[in-house]
Amino acid sequence: MWAGLLGSAQILLPDRIASLDPQHKVWNLGLVVALGAIAAIVSSPVAGALSDRTTSRFGRRRPGVAAPVLVCSCALFALPLQSSLIGIGVCWIMVHGSVNAMHAALCATVPDRVPVNQRGMVSAVAGLAMPLGLVLGTLLVSGLPNWAGYVIVGGLVAVLAVPYLLQKEDPAPPCDRRGQSRSVRGLLAGLYVSPRRNPDFAWAWGGRFFSQLATSLATLYLLYFLRDEVRLGNPTGGVAVLSLLYTLGVVAASVAAGRMSDRTGRRKVYVIVSSALMAGALICMALLPVWSAALLSATVLGAGYGVYLAIDQALVTQVLPRARDRGKDLGLINMAGSSAVALAPLLAAQSVLLGGYSLLFVLAAGLAFAGGLFIQPITSVR
Repeated sequence: MWAGLLGSAQILLPDRIASLDPQHKVWNLGLVVALGAIAAIVSSPVAGALSDRTTSRFGRRRPGVAAPVLVCSCALFALPLQSSLIGIGVCWIMVHGSVNAMHAALCATVPDRVPVNQRGMVSAVAGLAMPLGLVLGTLLVSGLPNWAGYVIVGGLVAVLAVPYLLQKEDPAPPCDRRGQSRSVRGLLAGLYVSPRRNPDFAWAWGGRFFSQLATSLATLYLLYFLRDEVRLGNPTGGVAVLSLLYTLGVVAASVAAGRMSDRTGRRKVYVIVSSALMAGALICMALLPVWSAALLSATVLGAGYGVYLAIDQALVTQVLPRARDRGKDLGLINMAGSSAVALAPLLAAQSVLLGGYSLLFVLAAGLAFAGGLFIQPITSVR
């Protein structure tokens, strides 16, 4: 899933859009990414709610993965065939919308199956799928023709979903399903979670929004940053190298932090420290737009984001309002990330035009630190 989305977003999509209209590539890329994120905002909680209510013989979660896999792969295969910005936009809407639908069902399996005192470690291991998918997708498509890259990542999305879909067991629904309407109107009404009644959930949503907005700002124009600001001879290869260092940072930090968090029972301090690390790395990129600084920043940013990714996800599973609505509620949390991705292109494009890439990275650093501060008011988790 992540190889298909992030491998495309880092290299294939920017290259395809730049080939259509090099002069307006920044705004065109921002528009397409924003439209895809809007589709993801809608699909995530709706798909999660449908997953909560599914009672088929294939289980609760597997149908919520199988259908989006099919849509995502087909859209990736169709993308290189598009010769207009509209066609690319429609395909990307399908890709991002289906990825978030799939993500909602997959995320719900952790609180469905894993005890609280193991969720830090399990979330860390599961969270490695994102950076590994990023580096795998980026390395595979670097240097390939655009169409070949899309065929590879589209095939990966389909093939690597098969082991999950073939498993015999699927989480059983909770016993208490009272008040869980199966009508469309009831499903839509159930998407709302009151911030007043569930303040910890609301704070966690805000923290996820700001942290995801920071990383989206930092990575959206990375290819253009290396090409136009750092003036790297091979910017596509540079993105692959930075992605690899970023992933090494994630792997080195996330599992260790997840294990320590489970042992101590503490979550918030890890999230706050990781946000500070991310902010520091982004400030470094803003002040020193050179290749050597980018290498260091990518590693530190990966370490910070690895800790954040593991511990924040474990924290979120402990502030969900109801067990019966885990898919929907985690879909709402994922919606925070999608909302940030939708807003990021508008902020990023304007920042680059007003103050260049330095302003972009400074803004991202401030938002990363704010994401950690939003976790502090949570009272139900240490």
